[in-house]
Amino acid sequence: MIGIQQITSEVNKKSKINSTETTKKVITAFLEVAKQKLIQGESINFKGYFTLKRTTTKPQGNKNCDEHRKELDKFKQTNKGKGIAAYTKSNVFRNLVAKTRICAKCKGKKQQLAKSVKLTNRINFKVSKDFWKVGKRR
Repeated sequence: MIGIQQITSEVNKKSKINSTETTKKVITAFLEVAKQKLIQGESINFKGYFTLKRTTTKPQGNKNCDEHRKELDKFKQTNKGKGIAAYTKSNVFRNLVAKTRICAKCKGKKQQLAKSVKLTNRINFKVSKDFWKVGKRR
């Protein structure tokens, strides 16, 4: 595992800065800014290299009001085991979904669920498609 000292010396060899102190200050400042942005919940994306994202909790609960939730559950119960065709071809289901999109209570419930999502202390690190390819980067 390498640290700031090793990275500083590598960057110094490849760049025209020729000052380890300046390079170290730049790297340290970059890491501090990245840390602050992750704490705030923002994603950091380096195109062609990798992405850092802070994970969130999954919302708990139903996204529909009680009235529409009961109707949807009733529809699901009557069409249990019929597969996705029962939903796609059903005018009843389409009308029910359209009603939930219009319903003010359902909209409020969805907003409440969105607000209940909290940031966790975990970070996702995902490399880009071209990360492992040898050659010049952008």
